[in-house]
Amino acid sequence: MKKINLTTKLNLKIIGVVLLLMITVTVHNLWLSLQEENEKNALWLVSITDFLIKKKPEGSFSDIAANHGPFQSTQQEIMTINHELQPVLQAVLVPSNIIKFGFYSLEHESIVAIGPHSDASILLGIDTKPFKKFFYSDTEKFIERKNSLVWYGANAIIHIRPVTDRNGVIIGHAFAAINQDAVNAAMWKRTINTLMAAIFMLLVCIVIFRELFNKLKKDMQLFAERILNGCTGNFNSEVAEFTPILQYISEQTEKMTRLDRLNIIGEMAAGIAHEVRNPMTTVRGLLQFMGNKQEFANQKEKFSLMIDEIDRANKIITEFLSLAKNRAMNFSENNLNDIIRNIYPLIQADALRNNSNIKISLGEIPPLFLDQDSIHQLILNMVRNGLDAMPTGGLIHIITAQNEQKVVLSIKDHGLGIPKEDLDKLGTPFFTTKDNGTGLGLAVCYRIVHRHAATLSINSELGEGTVFTIEFEPISSDTLSSVKDTSLSIPK
Repeated sequence: MKKINLTTKLNLKIIGVVLLLMITVTVHNLWLSLQEENEKNALWLVSITDFLIKKKPEGSFSDIAANHGPFQSTQQEIMTINHELQPVLQAVLVPSNIIKFGFYSLEHESIVAIGPHSDASILLGIDTKPFKKFFYSDTEKFIERKNSLVWYGANAIIHIRPVTDRNGVIIGHAFAAINQDAVNAAMWKRTINTLMAAIFMLLVCIVIFRELFNKLKKDMQLFAERILNGCTGNFNSEVAEFTPILQYISEQTEKMTRLDRLNIIGEMAAGIAHEVRNPMTTVRGLLQFMGNKQEFANQKEKFSLMIDEIDRANKIITEFLSLAKNRAMNFSENNLNDIIRNIYPLIQADALRNNSNIKISLGEIPPLFLDQDSIHQLILNMVRNGLDAMPTGGLIHIITAQNEQKVVLSIKDHGLGIPKEDLDKLGTPFFTTKDNGTGLGLAVCYRIVHRHAATLSINSELGEGTVFTIEFEPISSDTLSSVKDTSLSIPK
């Protein structure tokens, strides 16, 4: 069985979120459509009852059938009234087959005419007693009726309007009833069809994007092989939009092969600053400009959130660029635990990309005088060294504790370990055991530790992992300022 990796889980989460959003929007639209449909149907019901009142012949319902009497039974008289009123009922333009209408007679205590199709079962075959309680009304009104007899037990919305004789006496009511169950069923059917179409389009998009990503993966593999062979020029991707990006990478790769290691660091830093910060600055300025506009006042919090995230990303870029700088440190009172919490999302993201995880155990420690950016860089370098030492993934454990007067920071990985003959060489510029390493990461860490008047010790066992332990003295800013800065000794 194929193992579900992090990318697959992320894809499933994205699909789940999209489906949930689609269902939520669909249900909301169904509710809005149902409200709109009910309003439209209500207007139809009102217009039908108004038409029936205007077109009904003058006199009582018995007067309408008087020319055909005498009648042997009330049922015979009702059928005659229904027959005489059918021309009026047939003149009603019904928008659908889910509306019934007619007349109710108080004298006969029964429906005496029904349309648009004459239905004798409604006139003679139902108990009329349930009609009395809502047909005894002197005003027009809407009634929501469950188990409506007019619609054979379906839910219905009914509009009734009083019918009067020549003297203004109410003799009955005109009514129009709509089958609400049929309305709801039609709306649900339409909604389900829309949702199924949307899901189908989502599946089509997934297939298309999957094919696109497969092409990009294939192109990246071919491009990586071309880089190793040193022939990346004029490489064209199957996805035309991706070709300029690969060409840019190719150009940068060719430059790196011609420069020495320190020049590589400097030019990459400058390139990143130019290529990333400039568009980020443009985006930030545009967001700030739009956020100050009056028409976007109700979205100001969202604009502020986006600007804060851009500022945070810019700060992270600055931390990466600091690897190539030898700047002055800004010591201030900080809690080491707070610094670790701030950098945790960044190192956890790095760990997840390497199928690893970060565990932190923060003890009660006093505040220290630290340069926050340098400690960020120190932890970042050591965590990444630990991730590189675990090619198949694993756990990195970051621990803080107080040992007598000292504050101890330990970073432990469960990697391959370091041979004893190499332990003494760690921290030497350009010494590295990694195929693609520069040998400057630990050298920078040693310099940061020295400038904080701290000590760094390393314990490692092959096959068990490595523990980097840094001990900070609870010293003042005056003591730190007296510590001599020692730059990296780099041969020219």
